[in-house]
Amino acid sequence: MLPRERERELLESLKQSEIANVVTHGLNPNVPMKDSGIPWIGMIPEHWKTRKIKFLFKERSQKGFPNEPILCATQKYGVIPQNMYENRVVVVNKGLEGLKLVKKGDFVISLRSFQGGIEYAHYQGIISAAYTVLIPSQDVNSQYIKFLFKSAPFIGLLQTCVTGIREGQNINYDVLRKNQIMLPPLDEQQAIVDYIETRLTKIDSYIADLQAEIDYLKEFKQRLVSDVVTGQICVAEPQKGDLR
Repeated sequence: MLPRERERELLESLKQSEIANVVTHGLNPNVPMKDSGIPWIGMIPEHWKTRKIKFLFKERSQKGFPNEPILCATQKYGVIPQNMYENRVVVVNKGLEGLKLVKKGDFVISLRSFQGGIEYAHYQGIISAAYTVLIPSQDVNSQYIKFLFKSAPFIGLLQTCVTGIREGQNINYDVLRKNQIMLPPLDEQQAIVDYIETRLTKIDSYIADLQAEIDYLKEFKQRLVSDVVTGQICVAEPQKGDLR
């Protein structure tokens, strides 16, 4: 592995750990803390509340919107129209009335969501009825929840709320909804979102520069090897007088 590739991996790890830290502990390291009473969270700022998930989200089960665009839930991009997804999936043309409505700002619990697949909806449309669609309450900032749902501590919680065996495991929302999450005041939720987005912009910019350098070095190495193999670069053998 190239040193630059290792550096890129460390930056990715730093990004994830920083997100996890601020969404679960806030921005002020000197604020008084208290035990949340929630094993996967531990200590939280004293002025934060804890609420059961079932009180912060409602399920959306509306159907009968065949003219809405068909959506897909992706771990990389969130919930987006199928025609925007780079890994094109088979488009369903029948039974559109039976698909669930999703509105922008909703969350979709996708298949194998215990791996971190509770996805934020960037668009309105319809999606498979097999997915659970959640409407956040006015007590939560959807952007804050989006980062929380992708944090390592929360993914650890998801892994305790699964049904099925091995490759067939999926999240059981009836189990998940009984669990609690931490809830900062709304203004603090927004401050955390602003901080994360600013930090991510800087880190992602540096990662992009590193990736460009890595790609260049790999291309240069491949070209150099090719030139040597095809004889475009002459590799002289050492002379006897040079061996000492």
